[in-house]
Amino acid sequence: MTVMFTRQQFDETCREFIHAHQSISSAYEARLSGWSWKEHHTLPGFGYMHRIVTLNWRHPASADTFLEIDDSLDVVDDGTTASHDSPDSLTCHQYVVLSATFRVPAFYFSIHGSSGSPLQLTDIMQTSLLREDVCEGTITTTFAVSHPAMNFPLLSQGEHPTLGTPCWYFHPCETASAVEEILKESKENSRRPLNWMEAWFVVLSTAVDMQ
Repeated sequence: MTVMFTRQQFDETCREFIHAHQSISSAYEARLSGWSWKEHHTLPGFGYMHRIVTLNWRHPASADTFLEIDDSLDVVDDGTTASHDSPDSLTCHQYVVLSATFRVPAFYFSIHGSSGSPLQLTDIMQTSLLREDVCEGTITTTFAVSHPAMNFPLLSQGEHPTLGTPCWYFHPCETASAVEEILKESKENSRRPLNWMEAWFVVLSTAVDMQ
């Protein structure tokens, strides 16, 4: 049976996950560590997980091999976005929130250069956040990454559900089925929300380098 998180279950599971992965005993644990729980400053019931990681630029030749950009869209540099020409490291804010529609975790993020300016999507695709093969055969515009065979974009721009700030997020419509595939041959306690959350991170790591 597919896990559908209530708000309370999501909050409790996130806190349990953070506690369970506080110590780093392996490279795998390192990918799951560093998260903290954040509450809305005035409204209860809108909490989320958050962590900050440092990213690097991918070699341009490597990134260009899987980027197909819609040439009909002009990307305007108005001075407010970071450029991939900069050798500086990048700051990535990562969030795990509850999807109000699908009742499963959803991954939101934003990436900023050393000046604090956010990256455009074409530049995000050239960072070390995404695995190199995840966007093969996709089309990139200024606001989404889409695959011709999918009904929903793989990666879209939208507001953080709690903070209301601009972010990028992976559409959660296929999340439940992907996690259930992983859990099919697991032990009985794999149906616990914590185990479901850990399996969700496994699914997420096929697209995102959780480092």
